[in-house]
Amino acid sequence: MSEKLTVMADEYPDTSNMILEDDTPLDSFINEKQQRLLTTVFYSGAEIPINVPFLVAANVGLFSYVGDSGIVPDVFLSLNIPGGEKWWERNVRSYLFWEFGKSPDVVIEIVSPTPGNELGSKLTDYAKLRIPYYVVYDPLQKLSKTFLQVFQLQGTFYVPKNNALFPDLNLGLTLWNGVFENLSGTWLRWCDVDGNIITTGDELAAEKNVKISQKNAEISQKDVEISQNILEISQKNAEISQLKQALLLAIEMGLKFRFGDEVAGMLSEISAINDVKLLQEIVSQIPQVSSADELRKLYLSE
Repeated sequence: MSEKLTVMADEYPDTSNMILEDDTPLDSFINEKQQRLLTTVFYSGAEIPINVPFLVAANVGLFSYVGDSGIVPDVFLSLNIPGGEKWWERNVRSYLFWEFGKSPDVVIEIVSPTPGNELGSKLTDYAKLRIPYYVVYDPLQKLSKTFLQVFQLQGTFYVPKNNALFPDLNLGLTLWNGVFENLSGTWLRWCDVDGNIITTGDELAAEKNVKISQKNAEISQKDVEISQNILEISQKNAEISQLKQALLLAIEMGLKFRFGDEVAGMLSEISAINDVKLLQEIVSQIPQVSSADELRKLYLSE
């Protein structure tokens, strides 16, 4: 992590004659999207594995001393910096080292179709600024067959690093094949020190919406199953009701045939029986009993 600079308030230099912003970036749509992917993930509600104040920006000038003409990385990350309550003030609209108290921790250059000395003067310049990590992403392989080259500061020089993980920052970078803003391709993305992609807020929202849709589909399917069960139960109850009515009619006819009108009270009792099997048993016993009381014992004993 870059060392902290200490400047007293009354020692702040006069920057009125410095050109701190000139609106010169000329990028392609692809580079613009790539820069946005690397910056907005930190401000989009994503779960970032850092718990210190930070600043991530694209195409903002770095100035290490008064009179410095500045250098403008495609993207930079700086941790442990003061908050930005006064962003409209001139001295914090660009990254002045004495204002923010330190150099950035990571700078990233994205090589365009016209290379800009990413492995030449910029390699030297960023080392002079004592920026701990310098990353060159070459999506079109204009500099070499290597898509990603990472350098770590050792002393006053950069040495190649065999991975893009920065354990002291609890962050890293990785190449990812996927779709960002409806464009499919290979993208440079932030990750944790285990190489797991840091999901953007939009991606988290999309994943949440998919889960909600899946849950709603499951609930809808469950509702269909419940409705089917209710229908089946209703149909079964209707069948039972029809069967009961048929058995009661058979019992009424059988009793009146065997015992005449004296069984009116018994019919009222039997009508209150819901056990279809018992009603079937009564029907089968009517021809065999010798009296209505004998038949009554059959269902009163149940």
